[in-house]
Amino acid sequence: MLLKNFAFTLSRRCRVNAEFDSDLHRHLAEADFERLEDPNFLDMQKKADKFLYCDWHGFGYLLDCFLDALGHIFTLVGIAAIIATIDFRMLILFFVLIIWGAFIEKKAKQNAIRLSEGIIKDQRGWTYYASLFEDHGFAKEIRLNSLGKWLLDRERNYFTKVNENQKKQNDGFIVSGFFGAVFTLIQQSTAYVYLIHCVVSGAISIGSFTMYTGAVATFSIALRKALDSLIEIRAYDTYYDKLDEYLNLPRTLREGKELIDADREHCIEFRNVSFRYFGSDVYALKDVTITIPFGQKLSIVGENGAGKTTFVKLLTRMYDPTEGEILLDGVNIKRIDYDQYMSFFSSVFQDYKLFSFSIKENVALAQPMNEDRVKDMLEYVGFGDKLCKLQNGIDTSVFRNFDEEGFEPSGGEGQKIALARALYKDAPIVLLDEPTAAMDPKAEYELYQKFNEMVQGKTAIYISHRLSSAKFCDIIAVFRNGQIIEYGSHDELYRKGGVYAALFSMQSQFYC
Repeated sequence: MLLKNFAFTLSRRCRVNAEFDSDLHRHLAEADFERLEDPNFLDMQKKADKFLYCDWHGFGYLLDCFLDALGHIFTLVGIAAIIATIDFRMLILFFVLIIWGAFIEKKAKQNAIRLSEGIIKDQRGWTYYASLFEDHGFAKEIRLNSLGKWLLDRERNYFTKVNENQKKQNDGFIVSGFFGAVFTLIQQSTAYVYLIHCVVSGAISIGSFTMYTGAVATFSIALRKALDSLIEIRAYDTYYDKLDEYLNLPRTLREGKELIDADREHCIEFRNVSFRYFGSDVYALKDVTITIPFGQKLSIVGENGAGKTTFVKLLTRMYDPTEGEILLDGVNIKRIDYDQYMSFFSSVFQDYKLFSFSIKENVALAQPMNEDRVKDMLEYVGFGDKLCKLQNGIDTSVFRNFDEEGFEPSGGEGQKIALARALYKDAPIVLLDEPTAAMDPKAEYELYQKFNEMVQGKTAIYISHRLSSAKFCDIIAVFRNGQIIEYGSHDELYRKGGVYAALFSMQSQFYC
């Protein structure tokens, strides 16, 4: 029966923890993208986790503390009535000593929590370095550059700080435990001396002595445990404050609720848009004005740091402009429902991510599954030959995290799967950020040949350092220092002999 109750309690606590964990992840998934690059937000998120996990106890532990305190309080009421029949002053002494000890323990617990909060950054650093050794993606760099000892030393620097902090916490608990033991000794010694005196003087019988000593021991234990449980709950108020702050953090990108006609031909407009990253005095974009009509194929070119990626991040609402506004069909995108707005975009970024799912799930993701269409998209982007060689076809797992028969895609193969994903979504606006960076020349050429067909009836925004791709687009916008310095077709800009012509000529000499 005891084992059954324990299993039920453990199961209940696990369910509560899982629900709270899921809610924290939901807030993380819906948080403004810029928050994820803010160290203060990441620290706040870890402090919120502290409430959920309560330093490895689990949130369910606090529920148990509350129920335990309630049970001990009922016990105290009954036992206190028995002890009061001997001498009411004894009750007062017990309360004073135990509350005094509880006060010292409370201080130790609060100090431990304060120390725990103070090393959030060190704990994140430790977790980061530990993840480097466990992440297959870093394995080559670690070996080729002999980084093992160097990374271990840096990891050690973090976990040494964490362990020193935990030692301070334990030292505080040892001191509080010592005082608690001393107060308990004084309390019980006083009670037993007094009870022995009562027996010797004939005030109580031997049988009553046995009853009263049992009552004293039970009262002491119940009061101590009740106070311990209440202190545990009270100490975690600090963590709750951090959790409350995290859960109520405004999500500005999701404030818009306006819905627009999804079936119309969408027009995008940047009006005097400027943007600075948080903490920077330098504008990543400055006074950008551009209109992208429906069906246009726009190529964005420029050197590294010119503002190309920032332009796309603003368009996809990873960030909001510092100044100016972005319009979709004449409506400021801040007013448009976030989820509807994101549904208008299919994208392939240079730093695309594949999941440890099957190939078909990596292509369809949250879209309704159509296996025939998944195969068509994969073949269309040039993944068909590889697919035929995989024993489980589109059911093959990407990576081997959960399936030893999974496959590790090369950079080019992964990029083709990401491209198939973008086409499968079939959104009216396609964003391609270096979509051929990891492909071999043959695969890149085949993609260029299909480019017009691929984006037929859609608006396409293409970013690439390889300016040969710009020839496939209607309009080219040349960025430099966060501004558009040239704008026009390939032929117009080439004849102009400006920055674009110089960059194109510089690259073309390597193709001849």
